[in-house]
Amino acid sequence: MGSSNWESFFIANGLLSFHAIAAYFNNDFLIPRFLLARHYLFYLISLLLGILSVCFPLMIFSSLVITNPEFESNLWSDTFFLFLVINVLFSVILTMVLKLVKQWYKDQKTTTELKKMQLETELQFLKAQINPHFLFNSLNNLYALTLAKSNAAPEFVLKLSNILRYILYESNQGKVSVRTEMDHVKDYIAVERLRLGDKVKIDVDIDEELKDELVEPMLFLTLVENAFKHSENVIPKDRFVKIYGKSLFDGFRFLVENSYSQNRTTDESGGIGLRNIKKRLILIYPNKHDIKSSAEDGVYRVDLIIKL
Repeated sequence: MGSSNWESFFIANGLLSFHAIAAYFNNDFLIPRFLLARHYLFYLISLLLGILSVCFPLMIFSSLVITNPEFESNLWSDTFFLFLVINVLFSVILTMVLKLVKQWYKDQKTTTELKKMQLETELQFLKAQINPHFLFNSLNNLYALTLAKSNAAPEFVLKLSNILRYILYESNQGKVSVRTEMDHVKDYIAVERLRLGDKVKIDVDIDEELKDELVEPMLFLTLVENAFKHSENVIPKDRFVKIYGKSLFDGFRFLVENSYSQNRTTDESGGIGLRNIKKRLILIYPNKHDIKSSAEDGVYRVDLIIKL
C-alpha cells in the first residue's frame, strides 16, 4: 500500500483504526442499548448505518495515504467500497463474538459464585437450626439432673462443654475427620448414659481403627441426638438405642436404631434433625450418599452411607 514496508505498516494501522471505531461503537453502544435489550431491528439498522458511516471516511483516507499505483486506480470503485464494507463487517462480527463469549464466561462465573454463596447460606441456615435444637435438649437434660441433685451433673457439664466447643468452634471451621466426629458421638452417648442411667439400653459398636477422611460435621451426632430424643415416650423396659459405625473401602456407614412409640408417625419419629440432615446431604454429597429411614414394629432405623 505504501512505497516501503514501514509505510505500508503505518497505513494498515491507520486503516485499522477505522475498524476499531466501528467495533467499539458496536460493542460499547449498540450491543448494550439494542441487542441485549432485544431491539433487533433497531440494532441491525444502527449497525449498518454505523458501518457505512465509517466506510466513507475510510475510503477517503485510503485515497489520501495509499500511494501504490496498483491500488489507486480502484480506490473509488464500487468494488473497493464493497470490499471495505465486508472488511469492517468482519472486524465488527469478530470483536462482537469475542465480547459475547467473554460476557457469557463472566455471567457463568457470576452464576457459579451466586450458587456457591446460596449453598453456603443454606448450609449455615441448616446448621443454625441444628445447634439451638441440640443445645435446647442438652439444657433440659442438665436441668433434670440438677433437680434430682444427681452426682452425675458435674461430669455431665464437662462432657457437654466438650460437645458445645465442638459445635461452636470446630464444626464451623469446615469439614472434620470421621474420627473427630465419632469421638464427639461417644461423648454425647456418655452424656446420655449419665442422664438416663438404666432407663434405656444403649448398644454401641463403632470401629476403633477409624480413617482420617474428612466429613461434614454434625451429621452423625445429630442422628444420635434424634435417636435418644425420639425414644423418650417408650416404657423403660422396651427403650433402647443402637449405634453402629463402620469404615468402608470408599466411605463410612452409620446405622442408628431406636425404640419409638407406635402412636407417632414416621415423620415425627425422625424430627427436624433428620430432615435437615437429608437437605445437607443433598447439598454437600450429591450422588455420593445413601440414606434410608424406616419405622417398623416399634423400631426406628436410619442407615447412612457416605462416599468419602
